[in-house]
Formats: sequence, C-alpha cells, structure tokens
Amino acid sequence: MRWKISHHGHDPRHIDLLAVLALLIVIVVACHYLAQPETPSTASFIVPSQNVHW
Repeated sequence: MRWKISHHGHDPRHIDLLAVLALLIVIVVACHYLAQPETPSTASFIVPSQNVHW
C-alpha cells in the first residue's frame, strides 16, 4: 500500500521528522552543557548575625 500525502494539512511524517530533529538538538545541547567543567560559584553563604535582637 502506498503512502498518501495529504495536501490539505500537515503530513504526519513531516511532524515526526521535526520532532526527531528537535529531540536530537536537545540531546546534543544537554550533553554539551553537562560536559562543561563546573565553574566555582562566586556567591557565598550568608551567615546571620549572632546578636540579632527581636
């Protein structure tokens, strides 16, 4: 049976192809992000004052 391409709307195969490409891009970007070495944070932990009067 041959595939019938509808000219009245989006072809489901095109939508599937776009979804696969989007997933591949997300996976590549996530791998690239996770492969980066962790940079030290410049934020420091703020210790509250010991002599706070309520």
